[in-house]
Amino acid sequence: MARTEKTNNRFYIYLDIDSYLAQWFINEQGGNNPVQLKRGCMESNILEQFLKKTPENGLPDLNKEQKLSIIIPEFRHKPPATYNYLPPKATQMLINCIRNRFDLELWNSLYKFTTLFKRQDELIYAFMEKHNIEINDTNWNAIAKRYRRKRDLYYTYERIKKYKKKKKDSNE
Repeated sequence: MARTEKTNNRFYIYLDIDSYLAQWFINEQGGNNPVQLKRGCMESNILEQFLKKTPENGLPDLNKEQKLSIIIPEFRHKPPATYNYLPPKATQMLINCIRNRFDLELWNSLYKFTTLFKRQDELIYAFMEKHNIEINDTNWNAIAKRYRRKRDLYYTYERIKKYKKKKKDSNE
């Protein structure tokens, strides 16, 4: 669950996500930690839509574990001093949004090189370096697994598409 904390007249949301994803997102949003969301980005839109007033029994999360820190932006009709609670389902939607954007970036960056390079590890290391993701085995394995899943889905879809086209052509 995302909780908030007030520090230096700013309110923060902390998300518990994988380190490679947090590092990518920090880089994607300008490289500052805590993250100040870019105006108009999807994550900012999610916060604007789903932030609520803090419940009576809500306790702030003081970021005791390593988490992604996001500064709650100033919205015209939702000041962070009042609207600083993100419900659990909205928190999960925000995390899924970050994951989906990562997957899109990963796929768009790497798939066009797959036929040229036999070594997938070089592609993933280059991606990690470009996006300031710490190069270690844990991060590499997680990213490689995500990329492999996307690649397998893509090639399965392409095979099905070719099969349907072949079947349609033979029926005519």
